[in-house]
Amino acid sequence: MIWLRSIGWLMRMGVALAMLNEVVEEKTLPSVRSQVFILLILMLLVAGLRAWQITHTEVAARDSIGFIRYAWLLENSTDWKSVIKDAQQHPGFPLAIHLTSKPVRYFVASDLPLAYQLSSQLVSSFFSVLLVLPLFYLAFEIFNIKVAIWSVLLFEFLPAISKVLGDGLSEGMFLFFAASALACILIAFKTGRVTTWFFAGLFSACAYLVRPEGMIIVFACFVVMLGNIVFGKFNDSKSKMKMVVGLAGVMLGFLMLALPFILTIGKLTTKPTGQKILEKIAVHQVEADSRLALLNGPELVMGLFDQAPLFASWWEGEDKGPAARFMWSFMVLGESYLKGLNYLGCAFALVGLLMTPKGVWWKPGVIVVVISFAILNVAFYRVALVMGYLSERHAMLALMMVVVWSAYGGVVLGDSFVGFFGESSIRVGLVRLNQFSLMLILLFVPSVYKSMETLHYNREGFKQVGKWLASNCKEGDLVEDAFCWSHYYAGKVFLEGKSGLVVSDPRVKYVIVERSGNPHLRLQTQDEESLKAQNGKVVYDWPCRRKGANSTVLVYEVPGS
Repeated sequence: MIWLRSIGWLMRMGVALAMLNEVVEEKTLPSVRSQVFILLILMLLVAGLRAWQITHTEVAARDSIGFIRYAWLLENSTDWKSVIKDAQQHPGFPLAIHLTSKPVRYFVASDLPLAYQLSSQLVSSFFSVLLVLPLFYLAFEIFNIKVAIWSVLLFEFLPAISKVLGDGLSEGMFLFFAASALACILIAFKTGRVTTWFFAGLFSACAYLVRPEGMIIVFACFVVMLGNIVFGKFNDSKSKMKMVVGLAGVMLGFLMLALPFILTIGKLTTKPTGQKILEKIAVHQVEADSRLALLNGPELVMGLFDQAPLFASWWEGEDKGPAARFMWSFMVLGESYLKGLNYLGCAFALVGLLMTPKGVWWKPGVIVVVISFAILNVAFYRVALVMGYLSERHAMLALMMVVVWSAYGGVVLGDSFVGFFGESSIRVGLVRLNQFSLMLILLFVPSVYKSMETLHYNREGFKQVGKWLASNCKEGDLVEDAFCWSHYYAGKVFLEGKSGLVVSDPRVKYVIVERSGNPHLRLQTQDEESLKAQNGKVVYDWPCRRKGANSTVLVYEVPGS
């Protein structure tokens, strides 16, 4: 039972938190040895959750199939430049999957879909564990060590975030580099070391090679540093020159890695969403509902639209005026923060923002964080407005910034709550309990339980259908699967572009259909009636047997395709 396992996890975490608390109370500024101890415990806790998630995943994340396809092209193409230029994603994460798949395939040689699923999850999980380091120091530089510890725990264990970090998606890798860049910027403004500035730029470039939002960090840093150079109150020319050299270090670190990629693709990003946001000035009518239905079978098989988000908020008001569209864009943006911070975390963040000392806001590194956050939100709003959808994954970097203030707000609220009891005996017990941050525990405990749910548990049928197809259809037979999962687990992704494959005689195609209480109308390209009209027949079906998943996945065999 998952709740029993969750209790076991919480008991272990309680012991770990008690050990951390002793170290925190030891000194305001821990020794290097204490810092290593704290970070090691945090990384072990995160690694344990990621191991659980990897071993409790029903199917690969739908978006990860696109990354896997990219990695497979890198494996089998002799022209990497063309692959990178024509892809719809930045190359960092697919390249990491490609490299990781080599040892994984050695142990899982007979099942390519499983090997690449594991590879993508291992990359994401590995970087999410490493993320503990920069996120800890980012929060520590802004507030204190207690806030730093809880920032890590909340971000790594909040369910909406944790499930992404444990899945085969690029966020773990991207956030590690983004957080490293921000932490370096905060430290560099304090120390002024050129090497730290250089690494800030280098980490920003690494983040940019994973997702285009990485460029926002170096842009915000450039603006703040340039403002300091032009308008800053420097006591001597030496301090001003030091800032100029630091700016040069940032730009050098960024351009070393980012410029070759920009020159290769001939633009700032290969992502279609990013290009449309940059190109479109006015708001056009978005027909998000019918985009997939317009594609024909071969296009779906080749996965040209496997990056269309399945789990996202979509605009449903095509017949309403522009004002409704603007309002919806604001509402869906707010909803992404509410869900990402598990609702209660948003209340903590508001308290944290209101209670933050004024001196914190005027730190140059914090100003970089604020400007980056503002630009990200403008970009998210544009995605919702122009594209007609907003995925929860879009907000991950902004959520990482906000969670620092959620942790601070939770600590402040806990201290204030204890203060209400004066010198009573109740207060003595609460003071001891609040050493672990009483309010944050209220958010943390249910988050652990939710994060331990099996990933994509209600998609089991698509995997089983894919395995059936792998055994019962010919290599060259067409599989039309708008959901992508069955197509992937049938091994079709690894046969794309190959010629001379054996096909059934007479020719047939297989169409995947889901019967569900919550049908994804955007993805269901053909209904059952139309398939029957084409003399299609059900040759296999798999009813999902998991509690709470009311769906059946069917395979229709359609002749003459």
